[in-house]
Amino acid sequence: MPMDDGPITPALVIRTAQRVVTQHHEPTSGHRATGRCMQCRDHECGMLNWARGVLKARRLVGNRAKA
Repeated sequence: MPMDDGPITPALVIRTAQRVVTQHHEPTSGHRATGRCMQCRDHECGMLNWARGVLKARRLVGNRAKA
């Protein structure tokens, strides 16, 4: 399914953020392109920072709902 099909839902954003984090934490391998992305720089990655921010915001909202 092309990425342009359908609306961008909160669940899709969370799933994408989870995949970004997973990509950056899997060890690199000769047959898989993992561990880094095209936005990674020496000590920072904009995509990884975005993904962590999305997941942190979701976690904080979930913690408020439990209280």
